[in-house]
Order: sequence, then C-alpha cells, then structure tokens
Amino acid sequence: MKVRSDEERKKKIQIMKSIRREDRELRKKYIFLKHQNAIGLSITLLSAGGMIGITIGYLMGYVPAWLAILTNGILASFLHEIEHDTIHNLYFRDSKIMQNFIFWIVWLFRGNTVSPWVRRGLHLNHHKVSGNPDDVEERMIGNGMPMGWKRILTMIDQPMSFLINTKTMQRDAKKIYNPKEMVRGSFPVQFIFQTLWYNFIGLSLLLLISKISLSIGSLEILSSTWNLGFTLPEWMLIVHGYLMPIAVVWLIPNFIRQASLQFISSSMHYYGNVRTVNEQTQVLHPWYLIPFQLFCFNFGSTHGIHHFVVNQPFYLRQMVAPKVHPVMKKYGIPFNDVGSNLRANNYKYS
Repeated sequence: MKVRSDEERKKKIQIMKSIRREDRELRKKYIFLKHQNAIGLSITLLSAGGMIGITIGYLMGYVPAWLAILTNGILASFLHEIEHDTIHNLYFRDSKIMQNFIFWIVWLFRGNTVSPWVRRGLHLNHHKVSGNPDDVEERMIGNGMPMGWKRILTMIDQPMSFLINTKTMQRDAKKIYNPKEMVRGSFPVQFIFQTLWYNFIGLSLLLLISKISLSIGSLEILSSTWNLGFTLPEWMLIVHGYLMPIAVVWLIPNFIRQASLQFISSSMHYYGNVRTVNEQTQVLHPWYLIPFQLFCFNFGSTHGIHHFVVNQPFYLRQMVAPKVHPVMKKYGIPFNDVGSNLRANNYKYS
C-alpha cells in the first residue's frame, strides 16, 4: 500500500509541476496576465454588461429569442467561473468589499444558485473531501447517484435536489450540511428565480395543453362526442406574457447553463474508491458533449487541472490544457470515461 501511495504522490507532483510550468511560461509571454484583479473585474463587468445589452436588444426587437438565450447562457457561464475563482481568493484577496461586489453581480445575473457566500464553504469542503460521502457540493448535483429519474432531477433542478438529498446529506455530512442555511442561502435571489421559473413552466404547459385540446376539439367527429377544447383565463395569459421576456433573457439561459454545468460536473468527478487527488476527476471532452461544454466554459476538459492547482484563474486553465493534458494522460488520469455515470461514478482501479 505504501508503494502505491508513493507512486501516486510522484504522479501528482509531476502533473502539478507541468501545470505550474506552463502557467509561468504564459505569464512571462503575456505581461497583461499579471493584472489578475483587473482581468477578473473586467470579465465580470463585460459579461454582466453583455447580458444587459442583449436583453435590451431583445426587448427592442433587434435580437431574436434564440440568440438571446444562447448568448446570455454563455455570458452567465463566465460569471460562474468568476464566482468560483473568487471563492478561491484569486481576485481582490485583500478586499472584502470588492469580493462582495463581485459575488452580488454573479448571483444576480445567474439567479438559480445558492448564494456565493454559502457556496464558498461547500466548495472549499469539496476540495478537502472530493469523492467521499461528505462532499456535499458534488453529491447535491448527482455525483455518486445511480442513473435514474432521481439523479436526472438532482442534476437539473436545485429545489428538487434539496428535497431528494437532504435526508442523506444530514446523515453523511452533519458537520458541513445545514438545511436551514441552504434555505437561507437561497434568499432573495434564488427564491425569486425559482418562483418565476416554476410559474413560467406551469403556465407554458397549461397553454400548450390548451392549444392541443382546442386543436383536437376542432375536429368535427370528436367535438360532437366530447367537449375537448378549453381556454386559459385571461389573467393567466397576461401573466405568461409578462414572464416570457424574463424567461428568454434570464430564466431559460440560466436553466440551460446550470443544467449543462451540473451534468458535466457530476459526470467528470468520481465518487467512491477515491483515495488521492489523482482519482478525484477525469478529463471529459468527447465531441458530442460540446453543446454542454459551451455553457460551462469547457468545464469537463479543464476542471481536473484545477484539482491539482487551485490557485489558477479559469482562463489560464483553458490556456495550459493543451500542454497539460498529455502529462495527465501519461500519469494515469482517466480520459473520457463515459461509463462513469452508469456505475454511479465509482472510480475503477486499473
């Protein structure tokens, strides 16, 4: 066992060295990279400003709905990465005011997440216990669950995940998981988002059913036998009309973004049989996952790098990946283990 432990440690060191070496080379080559605070703040403001601009363009009729959804979803994914980096104190380490400013922006523009202040504790705990029963952050998005309807709901819907997993988390992670804190951490932003989202989904389904029933009811043979058609009350149509633009620029983009991120994250992290950082993650980047990667800044391909070196901004992880991936593969990090979800993400020893 000690021999294996020594071997794994050597592998980890070599991977970390390669990441830091490429990082240093890039910082030497591109002098602007030393202005990390300015870069982080610029990405934050440009992403939020871009979402505002797209929203105005959509409301004025210049931007089609599909483009607004696509663009705002991608821009919101940048804000998620900024939040993650700020959790690790990569921007404005010595300024709580600036970190809180960034946290408020990323929370307001994404909406369907627990507050960054609550997530900070969950995420730092994730790095300490990744792949173990008390890894609350990953288990709350489906990692380690057998594939089925519960896992699918957990991956795509945060309130449903809370209902499905709270009892298990209270049993397995008493010290880190506090359901009252999770509920408090949803106010006010996530509470507003989910209320609007569920109302939009509910009214949209009713409207769809109404149109289908009226279409079927218009058939003379059927309408003479059954009274199939029904229409929604006027007030419901008015509410749905008000919700539609909010859904296009905020609700739908963030639902797609969050679902994509959680699907990729819960698929590329391992759960069970995890003994070292070498076994916590895989590199997951098959071509058919590109639509999901688009909404989470290529997370499946680059997040494993972060587990080895946490103090590296997200844009640098992407930049070093081409040089670091061959080293990771050389030292045994799994690549494209797409069967992971079918075995509840259990790590397979070679």
